[in-house]
Amino acid sequence: MNDNFYSSPEWHKLRAKTKATWRAQGRPCAYCGEPIEWAIKGGTTVDHILNRRKHPDRALDPSNLQVVHSSCNSKKAAYFENNNKPRINVDGFPDGWA
Repeated sequence: MNDNFYSSPEWHKLRAKTKATWRAQGRPCAYCGEPIEWAIKGGTTVDHILNRRKHPDRALDPSNLQVVHSSCNSKKAAYFENNNKPRINVDGFPDGWA
């Protein structure tokens, strides 16, 4: 499905602003926590925390974006495409567990 979202001027502007903010703050990759090497062209991706197709109202919400290594983002995509297990949070439990 090609909805042209990633070609829109709104996305390009927000993506650039998000990258600039993360770079200025010296923030690491949101997935692996390793430093981002900004000089590597194509080395980063601005990722939607909540899937934009499932949450279209959050597609252009800056609080729903994170900067990650492109390689980390590829691993995430492969994981979700090939795994039906619930997502495990940093506390070691799936969502909804007390």
